[in-house]
Amino acid sequence: MYASLADLARIGGGADGGVTRVAWSPELFDAYAWAGERMRTMGLEVEIDSAGNLLGRWSAGPVGSSAVVVGSHLDTVPSGGRFDGALGVVAAIHAVRVLKEEGFEPDRPLWIVAFMDEEGTRFNAALFGSRAFTGESLTGLGDRMGTDGVSLREAMAAAGYELDRAGEACRVGRVGAYLELHIEQGPVLESEGVEIGVVTSIVGLRGYRVRLTGEANHAGTTPMGLRRDALAGAARIALELREAARARAETTANVGRIAVEPGGANVVPGLADFTIDVRATTVEGLGELEHLVVESVARIAAEEGLGPDVQQTFALDPLELDPALVSAVERAAAEEGASAMRLPSGAGHDAMIVGRHVPAAMLFVPSHRGISHSPEEYSSPEHVELGMRVLARVLRSTLRTDG
Repeated sequence: MYASLADLARIGGGADGGVTRVAWSPELFDAYAWAGERMRTMGLEVEIDSAGNLLGRWSAGPVGSSAVVVGSHLDTVPSGGRFDGALGVVAAIHAVRVLKEEGFEPDRPLWIVAFMDEEGTRFNAALFGSRAFTGESLTGLGDRMGTDGVSLREAMAAAGYELDRAGEACRVGRVGAYLELHIEQGPVLESEGVEIGVVTSIVGLRGYRVRLTGEANHAGTTPMGLRRDALAGAARIALELREAARARAETTANVGRIAVEPGGANVVPGLADFTIDVRATTVEGLGELEHLVVESVARIAAEEGLGPDVQQTFALDPLELDPALVSAVERAAAEEGASAMRLPSGAGHDAMIVGRHVPAAMLFVPSHRGISHSPEEYSSPEHVELGMRVLARVLRSTLRTDG
């Protein structure tokens, strides 16, 4: 397991130890080739569907049997870690190898999946592949621009895909269950000394793109009281949202990307273009955050003399995972002799999309110091191996019709 993760991390690896494989990039498709080769050697049928999802299929059971899907994603944030997403795909490959080597015969099909663009960092189109896989609308995503000035539609075309055909990837009707192994991306398991996290729910998210329009002017000759400084307005909004989230339980707020124009050192910024990400564990909490974002942007823009434009880029409600599958993960951990605890996920995952259509469950392994989306991301070889073995046990039970 660990050697495989290290080998995969060379694809898109940087001098800082981070890994960069953004959506629709050559590096991501190189990672697909790496994973696809390993699945083919086990006798799986491998393809990349019209939405850019990598699929490896183990056909079994009567014709028309619903499949158990297991996996995660291989795309990363810029200079991300080697475990986020990749662990779920690599562990799925190794778990299936374990089952095949022991002569296990499933009663239903098994599919390994690496969903396209789970992270959403290039085009702000997070969970693109799983959304297409489940038949959700992708309307309006094609014109979203990456920081490289390339639109999603153009990036897909450069890779040989058509955005208008992405909907053909919808196959959720052939799926009976979904499983995903992931690093925790938080400090709870490590701080509690627990080996396996049994995920009970996934946090809800709201994403926004905000543009504040002020007036570009000379930084030395424009009096402070007469400025319409778009960056100052954006800074006030970011700080106000941070303080509001700090005052609420199980709530986060983040401004993760910002660009200003004209961008001169001696020019008052006339435009600030930035993202807002807010999360809460309840629908009521998300409603409060939605109101907070809209009210804060409008009020601060008025006070700073700015023109605001707010667009919601994604909206996902919290999801409770399937109780029966959650219990199956818990039993598998016990059978493997692993300590386990139930906990919610504060990060979004493909499971929160697929799990709205079919029974879904997730399991976590500890993350050292809770660090993720960073070259410092780390999970120990022992925890990585243990997570794979627990995943294999869950697969044995879900792939049996009497399981």
